[in-house]
This record gives sequence, C-alpha cells and structure tokens, in this order.
Amino acid sequence: MKGLKGIAAGLMVTAAFAASPAVLAQESENKIYLGGAFGQTKVNGACDDVRSTFSAFGGSTSSCSDTDNGWKIFGGYQVNKNFAVEATYIDWGGFSGTGSALGLPFNVTGDATSFGVAAVGILPLNERFSVFGKAGILMTDTTVTARSGSVSSSESDSSSELHIGVGMMFNVTQRFAIRAEWERATDTEIDMLSIGVQFRF
Repeated sequence: MKGLKGIAAGLMVTAAFAASPAVLAQESENKIYLGGAFGQTKVNGACDDVRSTFSAFGGSTSSCSDTDNGWKIFGGYQVNKNFAVEATYIDWGGFSGTGSALGLPFNVTGDATSFGVAAVGILPLNERFSVFGKAGILMTDTTVTARSGSVSSSESDSSSELHIGVGMMFNVTQRFAIRAEWERATDTEIDMLSIGVQFRF
C-alpha cells in the first residue's frame, strides 16, 4: 500500500511540471476514453476460510496469503463533466494457503476475474483534479483448487455482484490523465487499490 501511494505522489509531481494549464480545456470534447491500471488486491476473509477448512479435517495451516497483484483494463463514454458510463475487465489475482488435512499435505489456491459495467459520478475540483465514485454490476468467475501431491480438485463458479469504487484523477493534458482508485467486488469481498492511466479520444 505505501509503495503505491509513493508512486502516485511521484507521478503527480512529475506531471505537474510537465503540463501547462493552457493545454487543458474547461470541459473536454473527447468523450470516449480507454485505460489500464495495476495494483494490489486483498481477498477479505480468505485465510480465515482456509484455516477453518484445514481445522475441520483435523489439520492445520502452515502459511496463507490473501493479497496479490491485480490489473484491469477499462473504457467508457463521458456524457458530460459529471457523468460517465464505464466497462471494466478485472483480474483480481487471488489467494493461496498451505497446510495439512486428513494427515496429508495440501495446497489451496483461488483466483477471480470480473467483467462489468458501472455508472461513474465525477466532481471536478479544478482544471487538473477531479474525484469520482462509481457503482455497477460485475459478472465474476472464481476458481478454487486443492492439491495434495499429484492429485488436484477444482471448483468454479460464476455469479453477479455489486461493484463499487472511489478515486481521483489528475489531468496531465486534455487527452491524458493519471488515475488512482479503490474498488470492491462486494460478494466475493475482494478489494483493489490501483494506479493507472486514461486516454481520451
């Protein structure tokens, strides 16, 4: 988390020196945008579930991680300065845990990906900075795999869920912006804090 905040601060300072207010319009005529972001994810409660599962079969957990690297690509149409509609594909990463159950060593992993559409509310603070919030629907695919030696078993699921997020955007030029964001898939309880770029066309 601290590393991402440091990167965001450095990018914003660099951009402030690189761009002149003269190149920024009060309201961009470039309505269509595309972008991508990279960040850190957390599958809330995953390690508690792994420990409970091993314990239920008389075993124990030796290690577990519920954080991972995630990424996303997105595109949207900005209707006006205060509202946009946005589609997103997200690879949330996943979790992993090792331990023993029924006297055997086990490794458990899980991952999730989502595709969704959201409404985005935007509040410009000045020519360069704006804050935004979004709410929409995700279709999420999850897979959990358990392995013991050469034997493995997987279970997959697809479901719809609510997608929420808040963020800040810094306009470097009229067409290019830096974007920092927190978002959550509410049913799978995955959070992502990301930094990315957005290009307007």
